[in-house]
Amino acid sequence: VLTTWDVGPRVAEYARRSGLSPARVLERLSRDDFWVNTDRGFLSADEMETRICGRLDCHFSREELLALQAIAFELRPEVLDIARAVATRKPVGILTNNAPFLQEAMPRFFPELVELFDPILYSFQFKHVKPERELFEAVEDQLGLPGEEIHFIDDTQGHVAAARAAGWDAVQYLSTTQLR
Repeated sequence: VLTTWDVGPRVAEYARRSGLSPARVLERLSRDDFWVNTDRGFLSADEMETRICGRLDCHFSREELLALQAIAFELRPEVLDIARAVATRKPVGILTNNAPFLQEAMPRFFPELVELFDPILYSFQFKHVKPERELFEAVEDQLGLPGEEIHFIDDTQGHVAAARAAGWDAVQYLSTTQLR
């Protein structure tokens, strides 16, 4: 909701650096559920770095890998403005299906999010991803709040349905106008 997501620029740079086609990059990095396993916290950031470089048979510095993680995301300034307005009245946080690389990249590439949102929770920290009920239960425990006190906005209908099933006040993001 806070960003658009397009893996294309990341894949294109991996392809350029490795000499592989974008399709081969995706094939190599999708093998054995690599990305799902990183979002689930089954791989550390160091293990991610080793596997990406190994699977693409080329070297990237950690800083390059973090920058490539970040270029897939583009902030939606209008949504960020709405979040800033809400934050004057109540705490705002983020729950994202993401891996350790994004957590490491956030302060460098998205300082405005780190400044505004507290907490920022990543699926890898809980070993579960949206829409798994276990993630929503673990987040409730982490926050010390019952589900009915958590307001959740997501752009994926399945995530919204799962949050509602867990007792959260959940809304599917369709447009900025809807959020106002």
